[in-house]
Amino acid sequence: MALKLPPPPPIAKMDPAFNRWLIELTSILAAGGGIDPNTIDGFTALQNQVDTNTTDITALQGTTGGQSGQIATLQGQVNALIASVATINGQITTLSARSQVFAGAGAPAAGLGVVNDWYANVGGGVGARIYIKTAAAVWTPFPF
Repeated sequence: MALKLPPPPPIAKMDPAFNRWLIELTSILAAGGGIDPNTIDGFTALQNQVDTNTTDITALQGTTGGQSGQIATLQGQVNALIASVATINGQITTLSARSQVFAGAGAPAAGLGVVNDWYANVGGGVGARIYIKTAAAVWTPFPF
């Protein structure tokens, strides 16, 4: 059985009204009674906010599963890209062992490099092109 508890009086040292209020409160609680929450200012609004927050938290907890799945998918894609980069690095290493790439302004000198090396004329202008060494002293402009 819930009883309506009167509001507490102002607190003052040795205040008989406050002491009566405490005795009444103790009596209600000791008798197995309770305090009607509807008589507490703001309690209903507080309870509503707690309910809203609980619903929001539950909804957020439900979305973490989907995000975990997306993270796992992205991690798989990252791992695949890492493997691809490793493959490409291996191919670059293989190509580097076979030929070198040179760069300079103007046409390459005949004595530079070995057959299958590449040369980029980066001097700009009309003569800018790529060369491939096709013979011991021959640099052939690309396209052939």
